[in-house]
Amino acid sequence: MLADIDSSIRAWLAAELSPGTEIGFDPPGLLAGIQRRPRRAGIVNVFLYAVNENLDGVPAARMHVRNADGRVTGTLAPTRSYHLSYLVTAWAADTAEEHELLGAVIGAHAEQDVLSPDYLRGSLHNLDMSLPVRVGWSPVYRGQDLWGALGVSMRTALDLTVTAPALPSRLKQAAPPVQTVDLDVYDGVPVPPEKPRKRWERTAIAEHHTSEPRT
Repeated sequence: MLADIDSSIRAWLAAELSPGTEIGFDPPGLLAGIQRRPRRAGIVNVFLYAVNENLDGVPAARMHVRNADGRVTGTLAPTRSYHLSYLVTAWAADTAEEHELLGAVIGAHAEQDVLSPDYLRGSLHNLDMSLPVRVGWSPVYRGQDLWGALGVSMRTALDLTVTAPALPSRLKQAAPPVQTVDLDVYDGVPVPPEKPRKRWERTAIAEHHTSEPRT
């Protein structure tokens, strides 16, 4: 799933950014030591830094799969979707060109805020739907601690979040239908065996007294 989302984002940005722009998915720390890029040969880096489950509208139970006769043949787990949060940075000849690249990403999102089926790759290509894309929003807070963890000085960046389902869902086969039923027939009602008496169990003795009339 994650690799297919990366490929889909690459296809989307490649169609929107100027020719010669490289698109990467590396941790920003790997790019911090590079020299300034040649003009019109910048890098837009899209680093995945957080994955959060989308809990809106998640079904509570497995879903039944039926054949043409209406019989249940298996069950599928509910389709779950996830918010994938990316840190988008630009690395170019100078700060002005870096801002130009980031502005092109914002413009591409303003024009179309989804990954349409034309850009979906891998297992996502069979989806008959578009994937929502949000710029400037993430379900997790991104503060200065992230830059410190990445070992990079703070720089201009964008949050880009794609919401995508986890595919494919695995089918759990149902138990096979009953073919034969074996019945045992008894001649009369069987008598259960007598319950054995426990060794420590004592038998109660009842005493009876009779009074004879005096003569």
